[in-house]
Amino acid sequence: MNLEKDLSKLKEILANKKYLSFDEIVKALEWSIKNKKSNKTIIMSWVDDGELVLVKPGKVGLPQNLGYLKGTFSVVKDRFAFVDIENEDGEKEGIFIPKSAFNNALDGDIVLIKLTKEKKNDKGAEGEVVKILSHEKKVVIGILQKNRNFSFVVPTRSIGKDIYIPKNMTNGAENEDLVAVEIIFWGDKERKPEGKIIQVLGSITNTKNMIDALIFREGLSTEFSKESMIEVKHIVGLSKNEKIAKNRKDLRNLPIITIDGDDSKDLDDAVYVEKLENGNFRLIVAIADVAHYVKFNSNLDCEARERGNSVYLVDRVLPMFPKEISNGVCSLNEKEDKMTFSCEIEIDKNGNIISSEIYKSVINSIHRMTYSSVNKILSGDVELTKEYSDIKEMLFEMLELSKILRTKKYKRGSIDFDLAEIKVSLDENGKVKEVGQRERGESERIIEDFMIAANEVVAERIFWLEIPSVYRTHEKPTKESIFKLNETLAKFGYKIPNLDNIHPKQFQEIIENSKKKEVNMLVHKMILMALKQARYTVENIGHFGLASTYYTHFTSPIRRYSDLMVHRILETVISDKQKNEYYEDELKNICLHISKTERIAMRAEDESVRIKLVEYMSDKIGETFEVVVSGFSQRKVFFETKDNIECSWDVTTAKHYYEFDENNYMMVDRDDSTKIYNLGDKIEVILERTDLYSLEIIVSPKDIL
Repeated sequence: MNLEKDLSKLKEILANKKYLSFDEIVKALEWSIKNKKSNKTIIMSWVDDGELVLVKPGKVGLPQNLGYLKGTFSVVKDRFAFVDIENEDGEKEGIFIPKSAFNNALDGDIVLIKLTKEKKNDKGAEGEVVKILSHEKKVVIGILQKNRNFSFVVPTRSIGKDIYIPKNMTNGAENEDLVAVEIIFWGDKERKPEGKIIQVLGSITNTKNMIDALIFREGLSTEFSKESMIEVKHIVGLSKNEKIAKNRKDLRNLPIITIDGDDSKDLDDAVYVEKLENGNFRLIVAIADVAHYVKFNSNLDCEARERGNSVYLVDRVLPMFPKEISNGVCSLNEKEDKMTFSCEIEIDKNGNIISSEIYKSVINSIHRMTYSSVNKILSGDVELTKEYSDIKEMLFEMLELSKILRTKKYKRGSIDFDLAEIKVSLDENGKVKEVGQRERGESERIIEDFMIAANEVVAERIFWLEIPSVYRTHEKPTKESIFKLNETLAKFGYKIPNLDNIHPKQFQEIIENSKKKEVNMLVHKMILMALKQARYTVENIGHFGLASTYYTHFTSPIRRYSDLMVHRILETVISDKQKNEYYEDELKNICLHISKTERIAMRAEDESVRIKLVEYMSDKIGETFEVVVSGFSQRKVFFETKDNIECSWDVTTAKHYYEFDENNYMMVDRDDSTKIYNLGDKIEVILERTDLYSLEIIVSPKDIL
């Protein structure tokens, strides 16, 4: 009995029926009628999971056919919530839930909801929670409020209710401490959730504690299990005495190099370029062969799969593999023989791929180059050019090929967002030393262009072999999202013209055009927000943002589990072992899981930076800054400083009455109609205060004080 296939079959049968009885289900799925008790248990487990709904005793139907929707419950500042559901087109849609309709649901719960208001014009749908299917968050981070006989914890990210802590379960925590709470009772209509403090994280005024709490809250970890570390020790031992296999192509005679950030220690990729006699280019992208060492379903592999990816927080790295693997055995360190998986491509002067080959290899990187050093050489730095004279010619050939590939991508419509990314540098005490922007020079673009080329070649090869794999996909934006985007873009004189045939080139043209104006960053951000988030899928549905028909992730197996799985699938092809069926049943769940861990990582990385930025700005209260208006809510105006630090002004604190004009997307002073705040306006503000609890930087326009 395959329950997953049986459920899928049952859903197909129920698609055009309101409900079926248990007996009808047993007959349709060809189950034995003798197993009456176990049959009922299976059907009721599907009801408990929200896959089916019990219509009446002994009869079930599909939730969507009965007006129910399943999704994840997300609380917004304890005032309302959204339930994220997937509609028929596979689109994510947020259903608004007023606080009166929470019905004891907490942030992160998987719930069934029933719509109370349909979507109408610009107003989204509303609903109420009818059933809590599962509580996903077992541990909550919050601030302890201690009383004589009892205490309660106010979550730092609202879950919908405070948590009651019995007197004997405070674990020595003091009033106002940042704590981790394990929930032992989920609450009901009369009572709050109840929990016990399992870890005291310290004062909320200490930003290290806050990042520790962030790690705890998101279920991340700095430690690896004892079982995984035993396997690591074994791998390290084997690698020291390893002989190069005969089936590997020996590339150690080529001047292959790595190019990474100054602080990078996990070097996934190395590159080599050679200009051929016929004028074409030979590009080799050699990637760390992690799959050679880490076997599928080993303890180390399972732990890496659970993590999904490395997480790069502002003050530390949470690697997908222990440092002995990520920085040692698998890292393509300078002047060390390393096992690699290589993609070799011949490319003509117009960026067309003439031929390609994917094979196992061994390399020895001759130089560990950094982005900054390569950028300097390409800009004519005499000293560095002399130091790396042996690869100078190759670096300029790399630049030439990169520009050819870039032109090719541009012609097909690939969107190149030139968004400023904040770079926060910390001193030895963990305090902010400097806030700047990450450079994106020619060397960064070279590596980006080469990695995209390799990813596309690998994806196309796998696609035409018709084997299950992991694709990196990015779907077209919806008409609705582009319609809303156009309303905002109109403020700057831009518009996506054809909503029936949305193409990335339309976005690219606006981005290129806006680069000539001072509002380019705002326009770029608005477009990015209108686009869907890329994810991992078993089906190849293309990559809209790159205007790519076939795309996957192949180039970072030390840092991304997706790439490691692609390597394993490729190996079954080149070794002719026909083992790809071995992974097939697990790939869909893996894709769903690693798409989720990627979102968690992005959220954690952004929040860790925000924590440090709020701390950094705390020393500047009373100072004046020039800012640009970057957005609005009903009661707030959002700004960005020249260093791209977001701050906000709550208009309800002003002496005059301000109102957000949604149609014209501006904040208007109703007591003085000449005073209007528009997107892109430059003004001066005074920093009023910072709030580490809410991670807000609060300012007021200088001209209203």
